[in-house]
Amino acid sequence: MTRAEWEALVEYTLHIGRQMTECGAEAWRAENTMARIFRAYGLEVQDAHVLATQAAVTVKTPEGEHYTSTCMILPDKTGTDLERLEILNAAARQICQDPPPVDQLPLVLRRPAARWSWREFAGYILGSGAFAVFFGGSLLDGVASGVIGGIVYVMEQVRRVHRQNKVIYTTVACFLAGMLAQLCLWLGFGHNLDRVMIGDIMLFIPGLVIVNGVREFFYSDILTGVYRLIEALLIAGAIAVGYAVALMLGGRLL
Repeated sequence: MTRAEWEALVEYTLHIGRQMTECGAEAWRAENTMARIFRAYGLEVQDAHVLATQAAVTVKTPEGEHYTSTCMILPDKTGTDLERLEILNAAARQICQDPPPVDQLPLVLRRPAARWSWREFAGYILGSGAFAVFFGGSLLDGVASGVIGGIVYVMEQVRRVHRQNKVIYTTVACFLAGMLAQLCLWLGFGHNLDRVMIGDIMLFIPGLVIVNGVREFFYSDILTGVYRLIEALLIAGAIAVGYAVALMLGGRLL
């Protein structure tokens, strides 16, 4: 392979690791995936390191040449996208089983732009509504919570397009969701404010971030684990602030 082809392979593999991290994968998983792709092409992996905000690799060719590359992982691009993560995993497995020429590598690096998804929209509605009923609310509470959940999905799409800060977005979105919940009860569209609100709160809880943060500790990725746990705490605080301000303005928190 030529120098240009080695460089293209390093960049391709590095960006697979970056996108896996952005989709919610653990740091060790992204590192392992990059290392396996490099070894499939006969490269000696001297470093494949992923942090919460940066990915870096250093490899050695059979001819003794070294290639090093790094890239940033931007916080406004990170989130949970398991469908996209599975596409990247499938591409990595395919490459490792039968390494193609560099110019024929799977075209998976271009991440799709934020798009409307009826499945996600229905999931937001059904998820928030079901949680409201699960925690003791009436069917009308579930419907009210589901309607607000659909509005939350629209707000999430706006955040993805404009790449807004997640903590600020969570605070504003929770405030608006809290005000909408109180408006629903004022209009008679619901019976229990707390049940309506808790269904929508479940949409914001960073459960996967917390779990991944703890898992990073078990794999000795301390910095990434601390980063994820702090992020989860900030989001939890934003949820509390957003709903508390909404309740205070609505006169229901004294």
